[in-house]
Amino acid sequence: MHLVQIQIRMIKYDLGIVSWSDPVRPSVWSASTPLSDPSILLDLEAGCHVDHEGFDLNVIEQAYYTREGIQLTHDPTLYKDGAGVQGTNAIIQPWATQHISNKSVMQLVVDHSHFVYRYPIGGLAREQVFEHVPQRPELARLLSAEFKCGLDFCIDAFSPQRVEPIVHIEWDFDDYDEMVKTSKEVKTIVSEIDWDEVVPVILRYNDLARKNKVDAFEQADTRSQLLFGKKSYILRPTL
Repeated sequence: MHLVQIQIRMIKYDLGIVSWSDPVRPSVWSASTPLSDPSILLDLEAGCHVDHEGFDLNVIEQAYYTREGIQLTHDPTLYKDGAGVQGTNAIIQPWATQHISNKSVMQLVVDHSHFVYRYPIGGLAREQVFEHVPQRPELARLLSAEFKCGLDFCIDAFSPQRVEPIVHIEWDFDDYDEMVKTSKEVKTIVSEIDWDEVVPVILRYNDLARKNKVDAFEQADTRSQLLFGKKSYILRPTL
């Protein structure tokens, strides 16, 4: 009698079901409507620091965006420059939403995933700000910001021992259609990749990187290169 050995491949890493949303094309490309009450422009309590690398909006930018009818989101889990208590006020649209189906195995978890946007202040709104620059020169920062959009996507692996980073990308664009095209490419890779093959490689790299104290940004770049062939952070300056 011959015994037939059957090797069963255990699925250890499961991303579960992920639903993807397409970005919503902007209805406007600038905040151009002036404020009915511009007194905030000379209120020194209303800071006008501009997020140089990201999409967080100061209170004056928020006022102009709201005046234009642009929907803003306050996300307490996102922050820049250590302002974790305040969170982020920005134009945020959801991208990948995960539905975890099996918590008994080591899971891959979509930590966060969204599209973000930043618009310039233009038209009559720009003229309004410019009129107040002689009295408050730092307002000129608001006039230097240009349009940009971006995608942010992060996957972690959860186990009883620790949380392991798998991949995190923040990619900015000055062209909306290019962002849409790239988002579809990312979706295809994430949906079709063999996680049981890729994750052990990344976990082994993480272990070696910790032992050798590799720079955190270099680690993020390596993981992103393994999955997408690009650096983890591709950022466009706001100013």
